[in-house]
Amino acid sequence: MKIHLDHIQRLNLHALLGAQRGDVATIRALWAIQDKLALTPDEEKAIEFKREVVFGQERLTWNPALIVPAREFELTDAEIARIGAVLDTWAGYGVNADRRWLEPLLRLFEASNTG
Repeated sequence: MKIHLDHIQRLNLHALLGAQRGDVATIRALWAIQDKLALTPDEEKAIEFKREVVFGQERLTWNPALIVPAREFELTDAEIARIGAVLDTWAGYGVNADRRWLEPLLRLFEASNTG
């Protein structure tokens, strides 16, 4: 399945996938998806992306006034199913803060599960 994701969706999906627990096979599968969705060095530079460690936790920041074009990704059915499961079980939904990036993804993954 081909999907278009903007950098906000990619960064948030990367974070959600990274917060999952599982056996080694699951972790490796999630890492593969993260690697596929990761921003390129040029994209990171374009949005002034930075990684900081605060109290032992990595924090990601970028300039919200800057954007990079959405990109198309080819995902397998298994990758779509893994991402859909993560979205279905994520308990961190913020009604307003997450809607911009999350709502289009939910529609996309709900459509892929019905077709």
